[in-house]
Amino acid sequence: MLDIGAAYGIATLPALAAGASVIANDLDAGHLEVLASRCAREHRGRLVRVSGRFPRHLHFAEASLGAVHASNVLHFLTGPQLENGVASIAHWLAPGGRVFIQASTPWQKPWTRFVPVFEQRRAAGAAWPGWMEDTREHSDHGKLTQIPKSIHLLDDATVQRVLTAAGLEIERCWLYRREDLPASLYYDGRECVGVIAVKAAVRVRDDRAE
Repeated sequence: MLDIGAAYGIATLPALAAGASVIANDLDAGHLEVLASRCAREHRGRLVRVSGRFPRHLHFAEASLGAVHASNVLHFLTGPQLENGVASIAHWLAPGGRVFIQASTPWQKPWTRFVPVFEQRRAAGAAWPGWMEDTREHSDHGKLTQIPKSIHLLDDATVQRVLTAAGLEIERCWLYRREDLPASLYYDGRECVGVIAVKAAVRVRDDRAE
């Protein structure tokens, strides 16, 4: 499996413990060093570390991965980057492979002023209603200094559209509140979007049925 944005291994380490072989990716090679130091000795032979930016710096063979995990990653991508990244994931996944996604939505306390803008854009059919070129134009929340200048807050409809366009089948998509979020981010219980999608198995045509 590939863990995009693995950081210190919150998903990678349990996957290794469960028997998976994991490619851990992160922008910061230092994070991956810490991850490796936390990895149990008996699991290290199944851990590969790859530093670099998704999707630009990641390259894997077609149908070479059984699963992809991306948590707190996709909302940092522009619309075209998101489309390219999801298309890459679909290319890397083997038939029957799954992608597990978690991302931030506009329904968080810092974006209270942005929610009406987002909902108006969505109603008008905008392709990327949650894109903010400059977050400072839409919020003065105390946590704003910890957030990039530009961010792409995602909703369930947008994520499902992009995954489906890449040829993936949605198994489950839901809005929820992560209980480990700071209370200062709570809005209405829809603070995060989660998605599980699968690459369909190749169907072999049987001419005898015709």
